[in-house]
This record gives sequence, C-alpha cells and structure tokens, in this order.
Amino acid sequence: MVDGLTLGIDFGTSAVKVVALHGDGTVAAHASSGYETFKPAPDRAEQEPEDWWRALSTAAASVMAEIDPASVIAAGLSGQLNGIVLIDADGAALGRSLIWLDQRCGDEVAELERSHAETLATKVSSPTSPIAVLPKLQWLARHEPARMQRARHVFQVKDYILWRLTGAVATDANEASATLMMNLASRQWDAALVTLSGLSPGHFSPIRASTEIVGRVTAEASAATGLPRGLGVVPGSGDTGALGVGCGAFAAGTAAVTLGTAGHIVASVPNQPPALVPGLWRMAHVTPDRELWLGLIPAGGLSIAWLRNLGTGFAGRPFGFDDLERLLEATEPGSGAAVFLPFLEGAGTPWNDPSRFAAFAGLNVTHGAGHLVRAVYEGVAFNIRACLESFEVAGVSLEQVHLAEGGAQSPAWCQIIADVLDREVRVVAERDTSATGAAILARASAEPADLAAVVERSVRIARVNKPNPAVRDRIDLSWKRFREEAGRTN
Repeated sequence: MVDGLTLGIDFGTSAVKVVALHGDGTVAAHASSGYETFKPAPDRAEQEPEDWWRALSTAAASVMAEIDPASVIAAGLSGQLNGIVLIDADGAALGRSLIWLDQRCGDEVAELERSHAETLATKVSSPTSPIAVLPKLQWLARHEPARMQRARHVFQVKDYILWRLTGAVATDANEASATLMMNLASRQWDAALVTLSGLSPGHFSPIRASTEIVGRVTAEASAATGLPRGLGVVPGSGDTGALGVGCGAFAAGTAAVTLGTAGHIVASVPNQPPALVPGLWRMAHVTPDRELWLGLIPAGGLSIAWLRNLGTGFAGRPFGFDDLERLLEATEPGSGAAVFLPFLEGAGTPWNDPSRFAAFAGLNVTHGAGHLVRAVYEGVAFNIRACLESFEVAGVSLEQVHLAEGGAQSPAWCQIIADVLDREVRVVAERDTSATGAAILARASAEPADLAAVVERSVRIARVNKPNPAVRDRIDLSWKRFREEAGRTN
C-alpha cells in the first residue's frame, strides 16, 4: 500500500464534500460547503458555476488546514450527473448551469422517444428522461439559440471543476454515459447522437480513464483553494460510479443504496448486449470491463427534508432529525395502514414517470403525526424494495446490500429498510461515499494493486441491521398497499 493521503472532491446537489482518505479507508479530514439551487419555475433547477468554485475553496481550505499538504499524493473528482455548463470562446460560463433536477425539456424527450427510440435503445440502453443532457441541450437550442451559438465547450459539473483546477479538458465514461450521447459499447461520444443536440463531438470533453492523472493543480487554483500546486488530479467519476466504489458496489453481488437528496441504488454488472432494462439506467462503470446499473428515487432523502420543513412550519421552531426519530420510535411498523408515495420530484425506478406526484393514501381520523412520519420513511424504503426487485427481474443476483450517506445516519430508518427488504443491511462507515469513492479512484492512480483490491481494503462497514421477523406480516401488508397505490396514475 502506498503511503500518503488522497483527496476526494464530490459536487452533490446541494454541497461540495471534500475528504482526505488514508489507504485503509479511514478519513483524516473532511469538510463541506453548500450552494444554492435556483428554481425560477416549478420545472426548472439551476446553479451558478462560480458558487461551486467558491464552495470548493471554502471546503478544501478547511481540509488542508487539518492535514500535512505534503502527505497528499493525488486527488479525484465526483459530481452530480447531467448538470451542464456552457463555456464561451473567452472561457466564461454562459449563464447558470441546468442541473439534473431541471425538468423543462419534456417536449424534447417526447420527440426523442417518437423519432429516435430504437437508436437510443441500441446505443445508450437507458431510458430517455428530462434528467439527461441531450434533451436539455435540445431545449436550449430551441429556446435560447443565441446562448447555444456562443458555446465553444460543454462541461458537466465535476469536469468544469477539473478544468478550473488544472486546465485539463477531460471527462470519464460513467459521466458521459448518462448524457444519452455516449455509445455504451464503444465508450466514446456517438457523433449521430451528439448531432441531435445541435452541437458537435468537439464541444465535449475527451473520455479518459477514471484513474488516470489528466492534469495538475495550477498556481492560480492552488492560491484560490489551498490545494497543493502540482497535485495530480484524476477525472474520477460521476456520482453514481464514485458512490459505487465508495460503497463497495464494484464486485458483483453487492447493491449500494445511498440516500442523499436523491436515492441511488446501484450494482455492478458484467458488460451486456444492447437493450433497455425496464425501470433501470445502464451506465458505464469506472473500469471498462463492467457496467453500473442504477435505480433512482428522485426524492429519497429529499422526502425527509420536506418532512422537516413541514414540522418547522407546524411547530414554529426548527424541526430536527431527533424529533423525527422520536415519532418513528413511538409508532408501530406499518404506519397504521397509511401509505406515502415518495414522488415529490416525480417517480423514478421502476415507473420512470417525471409527471407523477407524491401522495398519502389510506388516511383516516385515527392517524396522527407519527403515522405520517413513519409512512414517509417506509414509503422511501418500499421504493428501494421496488428498485431491488427490478434488478432481480433483470437477472442481477444480489447477495448483500450496503447503505450509506444521509439516510444511514438514522438508526430507525436503517432498521425500517432492513425490515422492508427482509434482509441484512450493512451500513458503510463513511458517510460521503461519492467523495470517498473519488479518493479511492485517486489512490488507484498511484497503487500497484488493482482497483478491486483497493476498493475491498478501503470500504469499511460500521454496523449491520438485521430484519425483525416479528414485524414481517405488517410490513408485507404495507408493501402490498404501497404497490397498489403506486400502480395507480395521478
């Protein structure tokens, strides 16, 4: 094992997280810094690229103050997929970034499905969705043509940061595969698909290996962030690939569930022939011999944040996670037959319907606050179960489930998930798994061992939640009600 620390830098939906990681997977230092999401209309979600840079400067400086800068041997990047930054000929950003939550391009998605469904299924093998870069660019070409005509380059979130840090222009296959413009088999930009965006392959970053040093931190970037000048940086991966690494979903048979703003359920799968897998996204993993399959819950942890906001409004004071935990612990499993559909940002896997709405069902006068709170937690857990069923229907054998990120900090929720899945849930020790995954990818650039060995050594399990057989019947009844309600349209 090579001595020294590696840095992982992950740009999530609401904040950047920076971790310094030892070779055995323990964290030497970590910090985060948030940024705002602008919602100028219900179907829009935008962020300022300069806000990302300022947040990185804050978080990186905090981490570097806690460690010896000379001990850092490499850095890796991760970031929210399908956020786009248009850059003009002078290197300036052309307005705010449209991030993955932006849903304005529904008409473009419908047109792609009508006219190019077979091509996309053959080349991309993932559902056509307003989350993706391709229909977002089509919307911009139609509604903001002057902005598109000025664009000389299109970056995604973490690749924009790579460029700001090092001057290097590069992306990775996991990031590129989410755009609907990369051929999954060749792992290269597909000229015909890129042309549908109104741009050319030259507008996009070359696809490089996730563990390859592609640039070094410049003097200017070092002064702004505190990162060591000359530090080698790897492209890392989109957040799905990085969290797969950080959670141990690199070897076959392990599913990783992370509950940040969104819920991601990922598993490593050997490369497959072209085909759509109902309800799932197929993406490139961080090595060319395997794919990463993704089940998505757009409002995973967001459902709990929504609950906290409601509680604050009712209580007239900040409503914390401890308040929710107390209500959970005082309420029986099954939520008194109340059901919550966690579709606050549309329905992901297995329904893949961004027009769906969240809803409570089965309520009557006997239900109290605890029933509603528990129904929300159980509703997200039932959506996780539906995602895992989609994997199993597609022929993916899953032997163990790893749970991480924000939701894993709730002991009650971890137990709910184990009860709903009726299987052991292994809770990953480190919370920010996309950031730790990026750090692991950086370490692989300096290690003689292969990535599988580095991942196995670096991912640590904090505890195991086992299902409670005494609540199985009540959970099964609630699961049946959930599936019935989720099967209805709204």
